[in-house]
Order: sequence, then C-alpha cells, then structure tokens
Amino acid sequence: MMTPFQSASLEPIPFAHGITTHFLDDPELVCFLDREFNEHKPPAIKVEPLYAFPLAMQRSTSNSSSSSTSTVDTDDDLAAPSHSRRKICAMDGCLRNVRSKGYCKSHGGGKQCSMDGCAKEAQNGQFCIGHGGGKCCKVPNCSNAAQSQGLCKAHGGGARCKFNGCEKSSQGGGFCRTHGGGKRCVEPGCTKGAQRGNKCAKHGGCRTCTVGDCVRTDRGGGFCELHRKDKLCIAPGCKRLRKSMGMCTPHVREWRAVRGCGDVMLGLKTEALSLSIH
Repeated sequence: MMTPFQSASLEPIPFAHGITTHFLDDPELVCFLDREFNEHKPPAIKVEPLYAFPLAMQRSTSNSSSSSTSTVDTDDDLAAPSHSRRKICAMDGCLRNVRSKGYCKSHGGGKQCSMDGCAKEAQNGQFCIGHGGGKCCKVPNCSNAAQSQGLCKAHGGGARCKFNGCEKSSQGGGFCRTHGGGKRCVEPGCTKGAQRGNKCAKHGGCRTCTVGDCVRTDRGGGFCELHRKDKLCIAPGCKRLRKSMGMCTPHVREWRAVRGCGDVMLGLKTEALSLSIH
C-alpha cells in the first residue's frame, strides 16, 4: 500500500549534462572579440633584457680547485652587457642616445617641427622652439620659452651661475659671461666673451650687414639697424625680427598659447592674418 507521501512524490529527474558549447566556438562572438581587442589593445611595449653581472667568485667545494676552473670574469666580459643596453645614433661618428627611428634628436630622431623646411625637434606640440613651440614662461606677460620650473632664463629658469651670489643664467661651464662662462675671445690676453668667429667685437667678432654692399654692423639676424626695419615683428612696439607668420618667436609662442595650435594653419600667408597683439 502506497503512503500519501509516496503517491504525491514526483519521479526523480535524471541528471544529464546538457549539450553546451564554449563561447569561443561561436564564430560571430570570436570576430566581435577580435575586433574589440584590436581597437582597444594597449600599445606594444618593448621589454629590454635585464643584465646582471655574474658573481665575482664562486665558492669552491674543495681546496684543490685549480685556477683553470675559476669562474672569475675578466673586465672585457663584464663590460660587454653594459654596451648592449645603450642604443647609439645610427649616424656615423655620433655617440648620442637614440630618440626614435634609430637616430638622436640632432639627426632626425623624435617628432619633427611641422614648419616647412625645418628639421628641428618639436617641443611640447607641433613646433620647435624657434617656430613658437614649447611652453611660455609662467611669469605674466612673458612670452619667452620656459627652461625649467616653468620659468625662462630671464626669470630664473635653467641652470644658474655657480659664482657665489650671482643669479644670472649659466652660459657654459656653469658660469655666466661675467664670471667666465661661455666662449672667450681667442686673441692672446683677451678675456672678453666671443661673439662670432671665436672673437669679441673689439677683435673683429662682429659681422656686417648682409644686404648688398652695406658695411654697417649686424644688429641681429644679419641686418643692420637700417635694413631690419621692414623685417620687424608685426606686434606693436616689438623690435625683434619676424620669424614666422609675420611675428617673432616669442609672439608666435604667445599667440599659439592663447589661441591654440588648431587656429594656426601651416602655410598661411602673413598678409591674410589680422592680428592684434597687446
């Protein structure tokens, strides 16, 4: 006789492993994952091999070990790994470190300036320092390029003179021109700073104007005071020579910092610009 519990109970459902497929067996899903990976994969990182100098000595298991089985490395063996870790510029005779494309920044490595015909390296954007690239000095109304700590050389950026109490910028060798920094005149007994041709102005280190037969002194950029007037920056009151876009380098840098590089189109003629720089 069946009990009420037995009559109300259901037949047990036999356990059977259902037929399931792995998600990688779905071709559409695999294509989707491959596409997502290719679109969002991180940039490839080149892992440089790690070099470790071997132990200078190996413990001997017996006092009878001979010098022929010594594991002490020679100087040549120890120096070999250090050379392979440093990549040298592919230019013949250049020992500078590689910036990119197998070359240092002086021979075309790194990002090149976007100005036509310029082979210098771009600084903080699309242009080199000479064409208005780099960051402006953080001192208000100063458009000079920042050297360090956000300041230009005139406001304390860059290396300073090592002479006690001097705040001028270093011009070479750790000192300013007043305290012996930079190149000196090659004339015997002269200690003045060299300007051009390794000589001071007194000994012929100044150049003459490059316009025709003009013999006036070069006041910058290869022009005398008379012939540089029509080549000045278009910014009101500026006495510098124009570099690009009709402006000098500091004013180009200031313009790009305010308006952004997107508003400056390469190849734009100066005559088409309507600028008002205060």
